Amino acid sequence: MGGVPLGGHGLRTPQEPPRPVAVSLPGPPSENDRPRPLPPARIGRTSIRPRGRAVKDATELIKALTGLAWPLMAGVALWRLFPLIKEIVRSRGFTIKVGEAELSVQEVSESLIRTTADLQGRLASVRAPAATRVLDSVLWVDDRPENNATEVAQLRALGVEVTLAKSTDEALRALARPNRPFDAVISDMSRWERTRPNRTAGLDLIRELRAQDDPIPVFIYATARALALREEITNAGGTGVVGSSTELFQLLRGVGEFPSQRA
Repeated sequence: MGGVPLGGHGLRTPQEPPRPVAVSLPGPPSENDRPRPLPPARIGRTSIRPRGRAVKDATELIKALTGLAWPLMAGVALWRLFPLIKEIVRSRGFTIKVGEAELSVQEVSESLIRTTADLQGRLASVRAPAATRVLDSVLWVDDRPENNATEVAQLRALGVEVTLAKSTDEALRALARPNRPFDAVISDMSRWERTRPNRTAGLDLIRELRAQDDPIPVFIYATARALALREEITNAGGTGVVGSSTELFQLLRGVGEFPSQRA
């Protein structure tokens, strides 16, 4: 048997076999050893659980807010600027530069009215016979007087007094006044009468006046439809039918001279 020498005597002791080492292998995990999922994080009382529907709703909300952003910003801007805009409009602060002068819109408008009125008067006087009277005042019948604002302003610039009426009844009442000042009547053809449209209102006015033996000149100033009824209008006693302001001023000049151009 082999051995390990002891001291100097050459004695040998028998070699001991190696001792086995116990190695424990892990067995299957028990219920208590299995890892458990962490609870969801909470902010306050609300659990953070991302879900597909919630993400979709959030996306749609962002899109909706984005679409409202520009209108909202524009509305806020207008709201902040409204006092300034209101003050500018109220004071007619808009200006136009004409040559070296800077004029307000109102001043330019009044200048244009005076210039065009003078031209209208001169054009109307070219072919007119010598006037024996003056056209001092006219009655203008139209349910929408704003449509004739330029012509009315031009007549007034020529010195003619213009009275407005919006219906046949209102016109007849004005004409029935004692010592009426009107030298002529201007009327549209179609207008609202007693809450309903009357497509022959101008013709009805002429017939009513002629039935009362009233000889006052009546001119129909209207659209192409009225021009197509020219013969019927003149047969009813109408003085003239025109579709342009130049023709209208020529007919009015035939009644009398414009006050501002009186020699």
